[in-house]
Amino acid sequence: MTSLQEALNAAADDPASPAWDLIWQESCHQGTCDPASAVLLPWLARTCANFRPQDRERAVVLAGFIAVDADDKSRGLYADDIATLRALTVECLASASSDTMFVYLQQAVLGFDGDEVWGKELDRINDGEVDVQCPVCAENLLIDLQSGDSSIEPGLSSQLATSLHAEALRLGHESVATVLTYLFGRMTCSACGTTFNLADEVASPPR
Repeated sequence: MTSLQEALNAAADDPASPAWDLIWQESCHQGTCDPASAVLLPWLARTCANFRPQDRERAVVLAGFIAVDADDKSRGLYADDIATLRALTVECLASASSDTMFVYLQQAVLGFDGDEVWGKELDRINDGEVDVQCPVCAENLLIDLQSGDSSIEPGLSSQLATSLHAEALRLGHESVATVLTYLFGRMTCSACGTTFNLADEVASPPR
């Protein structure tokens, strides 16, 4: 059985190594990373710096997940590594291998910035749908982001949304930019007719 150290050595030598799967499994479970995984951030910073932008995509996404779930002490301890990884991730955005990966890279940058909501939730864009509760009647609503649910009025409800949208357009990811206008648009509840910002409810803790 491969030890974690052996996996780290193999992964550092080859961005396509199956060892990366083991490192992911050891670090993250069901969308949440073990805060103890923050010890990997210096190794990830060194390793990603040695890979070409197109080869480091998956590794920096992992680093973003780890960073956003790290505790304040670890974020302070590894601040330089997080800054390095953020810069390496921004460099990847211009050559992102797909729209899906572009979203993951944007999310990773937010994770490095410490955005505990969108550093974990932006990839709802890749899922193609979001489930939210109406803030007034508490009706559960499943919203289709891919086709632009008819209940959504497209918009950009925050400065962050405007920034992400501009970045997606600038780097040629028009379909991502479009879905951002749905995620950060306003919607009308089919049950009670209340209109609200969709993103605000995605970001809200379950009631």
